[in-house]
Amino acid sequence: MSYSQGHPIRLVGGRLALDFVNTADWTSGDEIAHEKLTNVADLEHWLRALSLEHTEPVTDLAGLIDFRYMLRQLVLKRTGNDVLNIVQSLDFSAADPGVSLPFDQSIAALIAASAVSILSDKREQERIKMCPGDNCGWLFVDETKNGRRTWCSMESCGNRAKAARHYARTRDKRA
Repeated sequence: MSYSQGHPIRLVGGRLALDFVNTADWTSGDEIAHEKLTNVADLEHWLRALSLEHTEPVTDLAGLIDFRYMLRQLVLKRTGNDVLNIVQSLDFSAADPGVSLPFDQSIAALIAASAVSILSDKREQERIKMCPGDNCGWLFVDETKNGRRTWCSMESCGNRAKAARHYARTRDKRA
């Protein structure tokens, strides 16, 4: 399942870094259940949804996907210093203000800056949650007043869980 195949883009993470990590559905074993960025067109479609369109071509989609996995691990560990190390390792050799970064690095830099922002704020860290939906594993910042948000989206994972509970109750009554 990819974005270019007409599937909707759901931006539920609340932060750019989390929405980027959520471009895949994750198993409970931290493996990718469904990849949403199967090609460059998928990435460009996702970027348009975020109003982050660029005219530069993507040259390293696999590198961005590897970066996404590392970023997910860092967010789950809640270690801002590791994100800073990754940001420092990006090749920002275009120090001349008249020279732009390659597309892949400029989008990675934006995503990394978002991650640093989240992980350097203890309050943000404490509100990061993972959706318990089956093969979802999406990350989001719980910005509800009482901090009790459970699902990435009630319209998808929340409703599926409610329907499954209802089915189990009615099945048990019939048995």
